[in-house]
Amino acid sequence: MATKEIIMSTTKLNKSFGVTHAVINLDITIEKGDIMGLVGENGAGKSTLIKILGGEYYLDSGQITYQNKIISWNSSAEALKKGIAIVHQHPLLVFSLNAAENIFLGKEFTQGIFLDEKKSIEESKKLVKQYPIYPELDLEKPVIEMSAGEKEVVEILKALSYNPKILILDEPTASLPKDEAESLLKLLVDLNRKKEMTMIYISHKLEETFEICNKITVMRNGENIGMLTNEHFDKNKLVKMMINQDISEFYPEKSSQIGKVLLEANHINSKVLKDVSIHVHEGEIVGLYGLIGAGMTELVESIYGLQPFQSGEIIFNQKKILHPHVDMMVHHGIYLIPADRHQYGLFPSFSVSENITIAHLFSLFPEFLLTRYKENQVATKEAEQMNLKYADINQSIKELSGGNQQKVIVARWLLKECNVLIVDDPTVGIDIGAKRDIYRILRELNSHHKGIIFISSEINEIIGMADRIYTMRRGIITAELPKDEINQENILKNIL
Repeated sequence: MATKEIIMSTTKLNKSFGVTHAVINLDITIEKGDIMGLVGENGAGKSTLIKILGGEYYLDSGQITYQNKIISWNSSAEALKKGIAIVHQHPLLVFSLNAAENIFLGKEFTQGIFLDEKKSIEESKKLVKQYPIYPELDLEKPVIEMSAGEKEVVEILKALSYNPKILILDEPTASLPKDEAESLLKLLVDLNRKKEMTMIYISHKLEETFEICNKITVMRNGENIGMLTNEHFDKNKLVKMMINQDISEFYPEKSSQIGKVLLEANHINSKVLKDVSIHVHEGEIVGLYGLIGAGMTELVESIYGLQPFQSGEIIFNQKKILHPHVDMMVHHGIYLIPADRHQYGLFPSFSVSENITIAHLFSLFPEFLLTRYKENQVATKEAEQMNLKYADINQSIKELSGGNQQKVIVARWLLKECNVLIVDDPTVGIDIGAKRDIYRILRELNSHHKGIIFISSEINEIIGMADRIYTMRRGIITAELPKDEINQENILKNIL
């Protein structure tokens, strides 16, 4: 078998931020035409590595070779011009501009001294046709009005407009609906085969990585732990390389003691929901599962008072809650962790400490004698219980990895006693180690007789975590599966 051309390699790459060693003596080799998966826990160094390769960070020491030349980028713009494009996990778009304007930002079309908006639309339409991830994309729609999935598509098209030699994708399907995610994966494979486009693919969805990659490099604590080629892909082996622990220990043991009914939603009807009834017991994780748009999020937001419903009732501890709203539910110790943590869960201009304590300042410090010292004491104690990885409790929340940001939101709502915790896709876009920590935290809550409503977009996760599952389709409950009936076949036949 002929040896493939090496398009990029690194030798003893090092990068530190203060006392944190993000990348340590890293050697990797990328051959032309590879789709190389890059996996590891949040904090393993993956994002730091790709930002070095794409010219966003300067390396401290080591060497990068690209197309047989030793290179040292002065900026990401220089790397982009040389054919290295990065699609970041959180799109770097100008929200006041529309899709077409964002796609050609920095390389605008002009007529004399004026911008040629018509040409931008025409060329954007050609791109959408050439790369049909989402053919229905409205190119004249302002980005600020777009869904998370639409923004991700715009970011991908923007990168592809440069016709890159190496395309680096950081969690590109995390915010995409299933159909669009499948279209993107197919497109990437086609690009790789037809144009021999080289790619580095970061994803916490290991099944995706197995599906499209021909090799996978594993990082842990800034180091290269090893590489698997597609003929040796093995999930158990990969997980052990990532977290140094067997996958059999991944999901905690399910509840053995289920108590009284804590929360009931009876005969809920709304624009989306049709006569929906569910209940959750003490010490139980109740799963909600269905395809996108089946009504799971609408149901928990109706229970929590975020969405109105026309008829039905909410009962907590055998008492009816009239006109539920957020303040009332918080008063009862019922908390919701939303799916879009960046839009609804985080305060990006605040510190780690402030993000943990912000929802409870009055109850924690009723004497109004709030000091940074006292606030940090409370936040630090909670952060330790969450196994939170951070440099300083006062550092910006934006500096934490996605998994640690999610742990901060969980820490916020567990800072005070809760009775029922509602979590909407709590592990989306976070690494396998952070997932394991969140699973552990939820089961610890169960052991203290708390009830949990758990929505997940991953069938393996809902099977591994739920004690009982309600399946949904088009706003109705299609089945209630007890523990001994929870399996993939029973779930799928009730959601399709």
